[in-house]
Amino acid sequence: MPLLARTIVLNCGHNAGKKLFANQKGQEYKIIKTLCAIKAMVTWNTEKTTRICRERIGGGSFLDSSLIGQSIFSAHAGMTAEGDNSVLMQKVVKDILEHSRQGKHQMPKIPAQRLKKIA
Repeated sequence: MPLLARTIVLNCGHNAGKKLFANQKGQEYKIIKTLCAIKAMVTWNTEKTTRICRERIGGGSFLDSSLIGQSIFSAHAGMTAEGDNSVLMQKVVKDILEHSRQGKHQMPKIPAQRLKKIA
């Protein structure tokens, strides 16, 4: 997915998470898994974007522009603070499976044509 499209999708997810957090009543089971997924995806995207920028601009950009350096440091701090991203995503999957069994999470319907392509 192109960088701009990925950023737009992540921004929509971030906004959906903020709305969910603001209106929690009756949706408490969604909050943790939504915010954990958003945090992991945004920090992974930030790290990848700043790494690509640094590689394409060159090593001098790291010293010359504090923006790229700050972004790299922020992304790495975000990926490890408040739980490693891999662990957070494992928690999200565990919660989705648990909530699916309890009837709290509706799994998306996958068309038969796509299932045939996967198998």
